Amino acid sequence: MMERPILFSLFIAFLCISFTYGQTKPNILFILADDMGYGEPGKFPSTSPHGRISTPTLDAFAEQGMRFTDAYTGEAVCAPSRCALMTGYHTGHGRIRGNYPGDYPLSKTDVTIASLLKKKAGYNTALIGKWGLGQNDTTGAPRLQGFDYYFGQLTQVEAHNYYPLYVWENERRNDLSLNNNASRTRCMDDPSSCTWTQDLFTSKAIDWLNQQTAKQPWFLYLAFTVPHAGGWKDTEESGAPVPTDLDYANKSWPIVEKDHAASITLQDKDISLILDVLKKKGFEDNTIVFFASDNGAHNEGGHSYLFFNSSGPLRGFKRSLYEGGIRTPSMVRWPGKIKPGSVSNYAWAFWDFLPTAAEIAGIPTSELPNNLDGISIVPTLLGQTQPPKEYLYWEFCTDHKWGHAIRMDKWKAVSFSVEESFELYDISTDIHEDNNLASSHPEIISKMNTIAKLAHTDSPIWPIKDCRTS
Repeated sequence: MMERPILFSLFIAFLCISFTYGQTKPNILFILADDMGYGEPGKFPSTSPHGRISTPTLDAFAEQGMRFTDAYTGEAVCAPSRCALMTGYHTGHGRIRGNYPGDYPLSKTDVTIASLLKKKAGYNTALIGKWGLGQNDTTGAPRLQGFDYYFGQLTQVEAHNYYPLYVWENERRNDLSLNNNASRTRCMDDPSSCTWTQDLFTSKAIDWLNQQTAKQPWFLYLAFTVPHAGGWKDTEESGAPVPTDLDYANKSWPIVEKDHAASITLQDKDISLILDVLKKKGFEDNTIVFFASDNGAHNEGGHSYLFFNSSGPLRGFKRSLYEGGIRTPSMVRWPGKIKPGSVSNYAWAFWDFLPTAAEIAGIPTSELPNNLDGISIVPTLLGQTQPPKEYLYWEFCTDHKWGHAIRMDKWKAVSFSVEESFELYDISTDIHEDNNLASSHPEIISKMNTIAKLAHTDSPIWPIKDCRTS
């Protein structure tokens, strides 16, 4: 007589566990800016005679979560950085190690975080914005790399045009007829007469989020193209196209600097709209949101990274392996899990995102690709003590230039040629990398040389002595 009640109780318990697990598996949102400097969001250190660019949403976001002082990109330029983010391998081991004409694609054997979340954890996955890891007729197409839905600009060159004649939705080309004969004058005099991609990507992201329910967890990779330099009707990097200069219009600055500042503030407003949807949909408390930029501040399209001191206290900018090219203004918010207003100096990089997201989604490490360079930083996010990584490693292979860099604890080694020896900096006291200590620390240089050999595997596509043009 007791068997039925016991069995019934066990059945109810099983249903409760299953229901709870399904409801509490966190949603994951990664918002990526394009070429935003370490010193451009308001909560990161920088001083400029022209004042700070207004980023109230990101400032509040930092207070709601954790701000990382020592977070790093995957590389100093776009494609390899995004490859590291998606695959969990640094640029000494990754498929894509530099920019490449037409974009070199991911392989069908590569495993992205989108594919893992979809296949191993039941997530609905979407990518909106810039991809850069393979066109639709290649093995790197977004929907062959784990994304259920794609909307945006597939190639890096396409993404230089902020008022393009078309964008892609999955495998279909969507024409944007309003952008015929787009120009700065027409699109700023009457913004409704043109379609700005930043507005379009934000609108699509909101639409996609509104379609999601609590019944299935989701992952959205929102890869904005702002504030990368670009054009109004072509891919020439001629400025910083925007529909309005906001209050910056009244500044006595060069036009390109007004546009640059406006692009960042407008993106900040769009991030606010995205976060509002999370709140309205009831997703906010069960969604971890990452923010970062894909590489350092750019110095292109007439914009000077010095105008707003976009790299802050760091040396260099995009395309440099000094800190200004690879350190990113990263912040993470996870209500109820991450302590609001916390600041961490834990050094991590883009290749750590895959194992981090996998742990958040409950994917066992045994189901991850072999020999990943990344580790999960969930302990750090939760405020726990986490052993530092042994080292971080980057290679730069673009425009016939090859270099590599290593961070090991407080030490930073940089070399810009396979024939050159490492420069060495103590970035705990010399964050601008001014004082080369290589000659006085041969034992550290020896360790760096050993790491460099272990961290590099040869790539026929990116040979160390003849890197491709971007």
